[in-house]
Amino acid sequence: MMMAHKMIRYGSAVALLLAASAPAFAQQPAPAPVEASAAQQLASPPPLGNLDEIRKFCGNIDDQAADARYALQARQLTDLKTDVEERMRALEEKRREYEMWLKRRDEFVSKAQDSLVDIISKMKPEAAAAQMTLIGDEAAAALILKLNPRVSSIILNEMPPEKAAKLARVIVGSQRTTTAPQAVKDQRAAAQSGNTVQ
Repeated sequence: MMMAHKMIRYGSAVALLLAASAPAFAQQPAPAPVEASAAQQLASPPPLGNLDEIRKFCGNIDDQAADARYALQARQLTDLKTDVEERMRALEEKRREYEMWLKRRDEFVSKAQDSLVDIISKMKPEAAAAQMTLIGDEAAAALILKLNPRVSSIILNEMPPEKAAKLARVIVGSQRTTTAPQAVKDQRAAAQSGNTVQ
């Protein structure tokens, strides 16, 4: 029983304590409402304010934005133009350099051909025929064309018949493409009249 008596005493003390503190809780402000979640805040649009002011602001900025875009495009075009001009200058320089090398090459080839023609014309016909049999058809035909007709006929006579025939075809083919149309007409007229001596 003693135990029950102590419990009642402590229970009464706790009740008095709670009753005394109740007015203090009543004077405290009510807790703030729970803030809205982030999803609710994102879902609800912010207040727009005055639409006329927004329209005026956008209208004022529109001209400035167009000017800025125009200035950016003009600057980009200027940069592109400068880049293209630099590339054109570089290409022109390369073209001049190429033409110079091509001219040097042509001069060298011409000198080499002239020297080779002199060498072949002074060789024995058998040796010259053997040498010309080994080189390409176009090169051999070009050399034969540059030789004296008497020397070239002896060299062709010393060549194997197949090689000589190939060279003759190359020579005839090159003359067809280089013959002027008027010369062809003159040759046809001469052939028709019976005068074929040239």
